[in-house]
Amino acid sequence: MRSTLQRAAALAATALLLSCGSDNTDKAPKSAPTGFAVSAGDSSAVVTWDMQPGLTYWIFSAAAPSITRDNFNQFAAARITQPATSPQLITGLVNGTTYSFLINATDSGSAAGPATASIAVVPRLAGSSWTAIAPLGADLNAIGFGSAKYVAVGAGGAVFTRGAGLADTWTAATSGVTENLNGVAGGGLLVAVGDSGTVITSGDATAWTARTSGTTARLNSVLFGQFAYVIVGDGGTILRSTDATTWTAVSSGTTANLYAIALLGPTMVAAGANGTLLASADAGLTWTPLSSGTTNTLRGLATSGARYVAVGDAGTVLTSTDAATWAAAAVPTSQNLLRVAYGTQFVAVGAAGTALVSADGLTWSAAATGTTAELRGVLHGATLNYFAVGAGGVVLEAR
Repeated sequence: MRSTLQRAAALAATALLLSCGSDNTDKAPKSAPTGFAVSAGDSSAVVTWDMQPGLTYWIFSAAAPSITRDNFNQFAAARITQPATSPQLITGLVNGTTYSFLINATDSGSAAGPATASIAVVPRLAGSSWTAIAPLGADLNAIGFGSAKYVAVGAGGAVFTRGAGLADTWTAATSGVTENLNGVAGGGLLVAVGDSGTVITSGDATAWTARTSGTTARLNSVLFGQFAYVIVGDGGTILRSTDATTWTAVSSGTTANLYAIALLGPTMVAAGANGTLLASADAGLTWTPLSSGTTNTLRGLATSGARYVAVGDAGTVLTSTDAATWAAAAVPTSQNLLRVAYGTQFVAVGAAGTALVSADGLTWSAAATGTTAELRGVLHGATLNYFAVGAGGVVLEAR
């Protein structure tokens, strides 16, 4: 049904394009757009070209090894994207299926100009192929998203932000603090946490305000979930707030350093030193210990909804289907794993540029990152990609 509707829409759009400029043929562009390229993404593709002022661009696509403007609508998933702007993200594709794309342009309602030759790509799960972005100016410890921006934080109070658009770039922001920042998360406000009890908040990712945490412990991670912000840190420190402004200490029942916190289904889970796992069923107010089955330090948590994953030192990966009972999974590394994220698959990162991917949390494979830098943060992005950040200001993207 969807393919039938897509073809019908493509036919209608083709008719519109062919009707453009019936009395204005002389204004039609004389050549096809230049610089045309297509890169495969996760359930998506990114189309780029050299844009010229005053032109309206039309992207034709379909599930086929090659297409022309005249026959594209004879194939499944036929689509016209217009007006298109480079770089243009095309979503809703099926991983493992071949799609072809071409582009042409009109000028102020003119007839269509010549089309490019088609380019075929095959979308696939993101996380296995990484591209380096120009390093930022400080060691980076974490990455989050809030206020419609990516936010990376790190050494000496460093904060860098990036818009969610494909063409956006990273810029430095002023945090107002000099302590190392170790975690960041978005809710109604963005919250970043760090050494010596540092807590700062922002409504726009640019202007930051220091808050009183009531502790001098190093704070390592922050979560917004179930209408509350919860911070975990060294010495079993747990702080909670409903407004990100006033913070209250909560008893964790442990003195172990806590490095990660995540909302795993209806349960908040905190992870830390010596295999520590804690669970809260009331939005972080009370905590109970869980048996992890390991004494290795746990540093990252994520869920796909169906399976929960904890990662840690010496290549430790634990999985659970209920966030209560955990079992070890085999992985192809003994490097320390520092963070894990889930978007369309699990991606774990860690020491020596290590990255691992898994579609189900049980079977893991190594991914080449092109760096030996310690990767300390990973995030699934708003445009079907992953970002990883780490030592030396390294920033990697997998699309």
